[in-house]
Amino acid sequence: MTSPSKVLLVTKEDAVAETVKSTLNPSVRMSLAGVYRELSELRVYLEHTSAALVMVDIDEDPSRILDDLHIVITTYPKARFVVVSSRMENHLILGAMHAGARHFLLKQSITSELVEVLQRLVSDGVIKKRTLGSIISVFSASGGCGATTVTLNLANELRLKLSKPVLVVDLDCYYGTAATYLGISGQYGIADVLAHKGPVDENLVKSSAYNYMEDFDVLISPASIEHLGPKALRYHNLIDVLLACKEAYRYTIIDAPRVSESVAADLAAVSRVVLIVFQLTVKDIKNAQAMVSFLSKCGVSRKKILPLVNRFEKKGPLVGFEDGEKALGFGAIPRIRSDFKNAANSLNLGQPLAQAAPWSGLRYDFQKLVTQIYTYETNGDSGVDV
Repeated sequence: MTSPSKVLLVTKEDAVAETVKSTLNPSVRMSLAGVYRELSELRVYLEHTSAALVMVDIDEDPSRILDDLHIVITTYPKARFVVVSSRMENHLILGAMHAGARHFLLKQSITSELVEVLQRLVSDGVIKKRTLGSIISVFSASGGCGATTVTLNLANELRLKLSKPVLVVDLDCYYGTAATYLGISGQYGIADVLAHKGPVDENLVKSSAYNYMEDFDVLISPASIEHLGPKALRYHNLIDVLLACKEAYRYTIIDAPRVSESVAADLAAVSRVVLIVFQLTVKDIKNAQAMVSFLSKCGVSRKKILPLVNRFEKKGPLVGFEDGEKALGFGAIPRIRSDFKNAANSLNLGQPLAQAAPWSGLRYDFQKLVTQIYTYETNGDSGVDV
């Protein structure tokens, strides 16, 4: 294997650039080939090279830089990225993982660890084809608000729009409604992957998932396997599992009802988009407000939180749509209409709306939602327009 020799650095700190330059030398076949002050400058260079090792200093504005970095990594998958920071905090590490970086390195450790890290990236062959997928977490403001219906149809419409593989992860260890909706059953699921004691990789995830249809897999809930005594989910392995999912699928959509605050915070930190599904009731709106407040306190950017009104009816909602938007303070909020007939038919057939009711207005709403999410990913902002 021919190792790429050029190392690129994005930083505004001269001291960091000098440390990197002095650490790399001809004996390790690597040298600092360029220093850029902004990721936008780096992108110009990456247009003309097939592969590179890239270091990105995030200290100036971690949230903004990591969001921008996700787009750069997705655009230039042959480059290998290392995030550099003076602080090694959990939310920063999760953010770097979400962006697709291969390593998180403390500035204080550049001299002692940088060469080994870069050599490992080269020898590991991470230049191979890999899917830098995105995670979408779906939280529900209350039981029965239809979050599972949203999860499954969102996953299927993303699959159809992009012709890329998707994975649904059902974290509901009490009911396992995803498997019930699709009419499927299996011997393995998310509980087995989370409890795995060895290395967690994309092969483990794929072999544990149920293949519902082409390019549509499901990691079913333990409640769908052991109905009388489902396994409790062990979340100590969650970050490794999510990283494996990102490498195996273009989109991983997580149905996450009734998870603890710590799990919700981890899911939101690594998600590209966080959907909060609610109905126009006083209870749901208050719960949605509390969820937004909690996630914001955890450092989750509001621009990737997307409240979603489900089962919307133009006539007779308990709370007006404009009042709901005002209460949450997000401006325009997307909505999914109420259509009991087609929703029930989809459930009874065990099929997403694209198969059960392809020409329905209900399906159109999900197609519109997918367009909004895809626009957010490609442009770097929500672009929500309803």
